[in-house]
Amino acid sequence: MRQSLLDLIEKTIIHQYDLPNTATGVSKTIFSIDNDKCFKTTNNNDFSEIIYNSILEYSFNEFEIENEDYNKLHYIALLTKLKYNPTADLKYKIRYGFLGEVVLFSVLYTLFKSKPLIARGYFYNPLESSETKGYDSYHLIENGSQTELWFGEVKFHNSYKTGIKSVFKNIDKAISDNYLQTNVFSISNELNNLQWKGSKIETVIKKWKDNPYLSIIDEIKKHKMKLIYPVMLLYEEDDAGYDESIKNIPTHIQEEYSSTKYTLSIPYSIFFILIPMKDVKLIKEDVIKWIESKKPLMS
Repeated sequence: MRQSLLDLIEKTIIHQYDLPNTATGVSKTIFSIDNDKCFKTTNNNDFSEIIYNSILEYSFNEFEIENEDYNKLHYIALLTKLKYNPTADLKYKIRYGFLGEVVLFSVLYTLFKSKPLIARGYFYNPLESSETKGYDSYHLIENGSQTELWFGEVKFHNSYKTGIKSVFKNIDKAISDNYLQTNVFSISNELNNLQWKGSKIETVIKKWKDNPYLSIIDEIKKHKMKLIYPVMLLYEEDDAGYDESIKNIPTHIQEEYSSTKYTLSIPYSIFFILIPMKDVKLIKEDVIKWIESKKPLMS
């Protein structure tokens, strides 16, 4: 990732506290295994810059970007690596999923030190012209004997209730052997394009390709892998302030949903990354405006 973009992310998206938090009296969500992470944005314009610029690294592996014309690659990404229709109405454009996915990518990369296994742009099909399928991130952390698969999800809505509803519509599927296996199959189709070479997940895929009768899930277990499922919510800050905006999430989830056990048979963790902000609609509109005007990228 460009150093200028790394610096911008670190100065713009600031960790405030974890949940549970005794000072505010707010618990973590009833679904969270690890602590929830609460961040605050310092500047709307800079946050829009992060989204606009991160499209590049989200769409391409780092080795594809080096020594290339950023602005040309950015335009290519909009045509071939993610869903973007320049003739669509603004109200439709601001609903594109990549606007949130690039934030998840940037935060995991920069603030959680979880690096991408492969750029998400490889999984978009221009012929289908639909949102990219699968988990919203394919990142890794390898800690000695254990590999953490940071395969997450993000929702970017004005209303936190809309975002939460969308999360829990599919969470049972996301935390399952079948869905994890299907995503690994998809990654296996891009084995030669992995950005992270020599990882344990690459070893698993190669072994499975040599003997496709093996169980992917069993191989993941043998290599002591763990699914980390971060759920990022980007939403409009409550008029009552930041702390109240954070409190709304575990409160609403507890009122509307019941905790459950999932069918995934490998170790896993779930936690929320909460980023309330002011003027969600304006932030998205600025990004779209810059796309349309072909604003130069950061160097």
